[in-house]
Amino acid sequence: MLSQDKTSDRVTKAKSESYYRGNLSYKLHIAQRDINKTYQASTQPLFVGNCSRQWGKSFWAVCKAVEQAIKKDKSQIRYGAAFQTDLVEFIIPAFEKVLEDCPEDIKPKHRKAGSRYVFPNGSIIKLVGLDKNPNGLRGNTLDLIILDECGFVSNLNYIYKSVIIPATTHRPDARIILISTPPSTPAHSFVEYCQKAQLEGGYAVFTIFDNPMVDELTIKRLMKESGGEGTTTWKREYLCQFILDDDLALVKEWRDEFIQEVPRDEYFQYYHCLVGQDLGRKDATALLFGYYDFKRAALIIEDEITMDGPAWTTITLKDDVLKKEKELWQDKAPYRRISDNNNPHLLSDLHTLHGIHFMPVKKDASLEQMVNRVREYVAAGRIIIHPRCSMLIGNMKFGVWDKHRREFARNDNYGHFDHFAALQYMLIHLPITVNPIPVTHGFVNQTAWLGNTKNQHISNNAKAFKQVFDKKKPT
Repeated sequence: MLSQDKTSDRVTKAKSESYYRGNLSYKLHIAQRDINKTYQASTQPLFVGNCSRQWGKSFWAVCKAVEQAIKKDKSQIRYGAAFQTDLVEFIIPAFEKVLEDCPEDIKPKHRKAGSRYVFPNGSIIKLVGLDKNPNGLRGNTLDLIILDECGFVSNLNYIYKSVIIPATTHRPDARIILISTPPSTPAHSFVEYCQKAQLEGGYAVFTIFDNPMVDELTIKRLMKESGGEGTTTWKREYLCQFILDDDLALVKEWRDEFIQEVPRDEYFQYYHCLVGQDLGRKDATALLFGYYDFKRAALIIEDEITMDGPAWTTITLKDDVLKKEKELWQDKAPYRRISDNNNPHLLSDLHTLHGIHFMPVKKDASLEQMVNRVREYVAAGRIIIHPRCSMLIGNMKFGVWDKHRREFARNDNYGHFDHFAALQYMLIHLPITVNPIPVTHGFVNQTAWLGNTKNQHISNNAKAFKQVFDKKKPT
């Protein structure tokens, strides 16, 4: 018994000594130690970890924050979580677990006011919920910034470029850790930072199979609960693959075969040209230009415009729209311009002051019904998009609902999927019942007597009419 007590004392002292040195590797499982090695070997400020659920990424990240606070007096550390609720549910419990055997003389106090851990040596770890306070990471000279589950931070690019980089500029040894499970769409900026870190030697990937703490039975259970081995949920959440979430995808029927440069046929001169617009100030204003190919029963999108929300005016909008219409259709006026109906005064100004008319969209259906209309057209191959329409193509490939499926998610690359909204409005007012091709198309009057083949269909029509209307009335 005495021998066991001595052994326990030695273990406790060894742990305390490790704590004083700011080395908490004894708390980590083997895969977490592997990510430690990659992190320590990296010479660049940015380090990105792409880790599965149930791997222990938050615990590892908390250990890095505590180590930094202990190693360097008066360290300034920011720990950001994707959502404010995550701080209470996941991050603070992780800190409590990490700090449970911390020696009392170096143990920090948790200050609820300001949500921070204050260490006796003057170091401070401030916790920030990025959905509520994206600017809360700011600081004059920060030593370490950690973003946990940043694949679910909607404005990651802004936070990284406008908040993190300025806060670390004057600390050449400052480190930035981005760690997350893959986001619901590959269009998220987290994917770009993974690629950047990989090129710089500061990237690590760990799947559920890399966690020695999870046994085979648990893995099978998690696979079953996520829908099975072939589902996007399993591949994304546990195998760390960048793949679109089928459950949240706006148009899971989309295929790249719908990206085509469609040659205009002889009937284009009669087809109805259309402009779709989604107005935005906080978000971008998106415009689409296309026509309805009556013979193919397909909407052909030929071009697009993206206008920065706060920057445009009614004058610049008018000029850009008319210029694009001229480029595409010369003197052919659009049959309809359709716009979101959330700003009727602006549409009125465009019409009365600038002579450009947009009809407000008739929203007589729910958002999900409007999305489903797009899905039906796509599934039938009735929407073709020109390769130059990169924003709309990205919206179709990577567009997702928010987690509540009440509105579209926001994305650093594609905004609020505004071009998808513009497409919805075009479909609502698509002139599908109007045949614009005149019956006289191809009729050449001066050669009609020669039996010109181009006139044959008209001759046939004339014979049919003659048979109906030239019948003698009954006596």
